[in-house]
Amino acid sequence: MPKILILGSGHDPDREHMLASVAAEHDVVLAQESPVTWESRYAGAVHRIAADDLTSVLQLARRESVEAVLTWTEAWIETAAATTSALRLPGHPVPSARACRDKHRMHQVWAAAGVPSAQAVLVTDEVQAHRAAVELGYPVVVKPRSATGGTGVRLARSPADLARAYAGAAGADGALVEEYLDGPQISVESVLVRSGRLHVVAAGNRYPGPEPGLATASRLVSVPQQAEHLALVRRAIDAAHAALGLCEGVTHTEVRLTADGPRLVGLNARLGGDLISRLVPLATGVDLVEAAVDTALGRQPRLRHTRRRTAGIIFRYGDAVGATLPASPPAQLPDGVESLWTTPDASVDRFGGRLGHAIVVAEDHATCQDQLEKAYAALLPESVSVGERSPGHLDEGAVLRLSGRR
Repeated sequence: MPKILILGSGHDPDREHMLASVAAEHDVVLAQESPVTWESRYAGAVHRIAADDLTSVLQLARRESVEAVLTWTEAWIETAAATTSALRLPGHPVPSARACRDKHRMHQVWAAAGVPSAQAVLVTDEVQAHRAAVELGYPVVVKPRSATGGTGVRLARSPADLARAYAGAAGADGALVEEYLDGPQISVESVLVRSGRLHVVAAGNRYPGPEPGLATASRLVSVPQQAEHLALVRRAIDAAHAALGLCEGVTHTEVRLTADGPRLVGLNARLGGDLISRLVPLATGVDLVEAAVDTALGRQPRLRHTRRRTAGIIFRYGDAVGATLPASPPAQLPDGVESLWTTPDASVDRFGGRLGHAIVVAEDHATCQDQLEKAYAALLPESVSVGERSPGHLDEGAVLRLSGRR
């Protein structure tokens, strides 16, 4: 079996299925910063290496004679690109990977290429942040320059909001103040094969939770609906990838469908989070993890749709600090629920405050939404403590608003 070097395992609820999928068909060598726990079930060897220690990664790759290098963890994107470049393996160029990691650089590249995207201003102190917010006009989105998965992203509707948002987002490299774009949010999953040829595989809706955190409340990937979405965004998606010079691998792009047309918010040179890599095969039949492995090995991935369904996921966030869900899911799951996960004895500061999620598969978008609401109710056992709500809390009204019913 081919030997593949995986850089960074990620959190187990979101990423374990990826590592398990790769390990089922390949020999896995894993490098990660954190102590080894669940990963040992899938990797033949696990090595603790810092994400920016390129020398150690290259030594490991050469010693193990790996045939491919792959990462789905944001912190390892640039090191992965540098490793594949040094070993002459399929992957993205280092400047492209660096631009995907640096939101400021990404917006600069897109602006120069005329890619329709959100206006963003790099700031290094609170005074500059307030000035940028006034120039862009409230509300604005404040986000870290290089974090991922929505970490530190906040919506600010006033100067007081902005001060709190900047304090949570600012790092040594500054923060971004970005114009708030109104309209439906969608994500697009694509696969780049040799010489940068782009295949758009799936498009889905993203529904944010309550302000100011804007954490993902729910996602749906609907094949019956995605043709309309792709017709609107395909040109912008092509232009965004071309401007960044991406070559080979799976990408995840976030887009707002504004009244003035599609505007890009961000692009990740990796598999998307929020278990999108589980939703896409359930809806389309295309296995994104398999496609990522194939491109890393220089193979042509199998991207033909074999299903035309809708798959969705809804997340449960904690009501109170220290709140937990029972170790076992409800005995009776609602119709259409593919899987239901809860984290036993885990406080809300883990996994972005998530205590559980449910995945649903249906034949159409409306049915999937209805079943997601029922699945969400199944994630609300009476034993969950009630108290001060965490920023990611979803109440019944928030869930109903996902489908536009309120």
